[in-house]
Amino acid sequence: MLRNKTWLMLSLLLALLVSCASPRPLALSPTPKTGLPAYPPYRATVQGVFRGDELIPLYGINWFGLETPDRAPHGLWTGRTVADFLTQMRDLGFTAIRLPLSPHVLPPTRPTPSWARKVGYPAGAHDGLRYFLEEAQKANLYVLLDFHTYDPYRIGARLPGRPFGDDYKKENWLADLRRLAELSLEFPNVFGIDLCNEPHALTWQEWKALAREGAEAILSVNPSILVIVEGVGNASDTGGWPAFWGENMADRDVEIAPELAERVLYLPHAYGPSVYRQPYFDAPDFPSNMPAIWDAHFGWMAGKYPLGIGEFGGRYEGDDRVWQDAFVDYLRAKGIRIWFYWALNPNSGDTGGVLLDDWKTVHEEKMALLRRLMEDQ
Repeated sequence: MLRNKTWLMLSLLLALLVSCASPRPLALSPTPKTGLPAYPPYRATVQGVFRGDELIPLYGINWFGLETPDRAPHGLWTGRTVADFLTQMRDLGFTAIRLPLSPHVLPPTRPTPSWARKVGYPAGAHDGLRYFLEEAQKANLYVLLDFHTYDPYRIGARLPGRPFGDDYKKENWLADLRRLAELSLEFPNVFGIDLCNEPHALTWQEWKALAREGAEAILSVNPSILVIVEGVGNASDTGGWPAFWGENMADRDVEIAPELAERVLYLPHAYGPSVYRQPYFDAPDFPSNMPAIWDAHFGWMAGKYPLGIGEFGGRYEGDDRVWQDAFVDYLRAKGIRIWFYWALNPNSGDTGGVLLDDWKTVHEEKMALLRRLMEDQ
């Protein structure tokens, strides 16, 4: 009897030791996929974005089209390929792309236009997205996937200002964020996912609560990438000056979740007179009045939270040129080194692009401006 008890106790002790020694997956660990190499995680800090212990420069450009009913990058109608455009971006000094998209590029059944297919772009929108990410990886370009709109027919001035609505529900949004996170497991050049473009219809506290849910959905699939949070619009206190959509982070209760500190990167948007004529652009002390306004909207976060700029740009003519020059000076002075210019596309109606209307010639004055930011990396 004693031997039986001793044997039983030894058996229980052995089982306990084995269970303690066995690694248990963390709640936010993704299901391992065979054949995928392990990469160091991306980390968002006040010094910049790191991959493991390496600081990575993120000076980026927006290239739109996948968020529209076309479901493909614009400009392919010129006969240029995705690879050709990406090579040009890299040669210009860009290291990253912010890629606006809608949920319509996630199902396998939606088609792409004939002008895209003529230059080798896949016939299906989801295959096209994967093709784009693969080509960006070949070009050594980081990618930020931007959930731009839940409805590709609501873009530009018709943006819904929230991540879901109509027949597209919150559970649809969270499921699609998880699908985007799954892509990041396969394409490690995807460093982050932008939760919602310009949630201007929400207050900061409403958006903050949703952003936490979105972050948890993404990190439940891939805890090694970043979650990008934009500002709101004018539904919350703006610090005394009206804000552009996506610009307003004036609420001092800004942190999404302290335990996600290195997983969240804040990327507000900022624009000048060519997009909308705010009253402060006509002030007698413009543009010297602008730093105080930028400080109120988002600049106060510099050095306290991981901060960059998700969109800025304009025609770079007249007082818009004055605004952009002042904004670049401001970013340099604040040490804000993460940015994405709007846009590559010349068919952006209120800003134009880094490329001119032939989709090949470079707007040299804009590039001269952006090189001032690249020099600071």
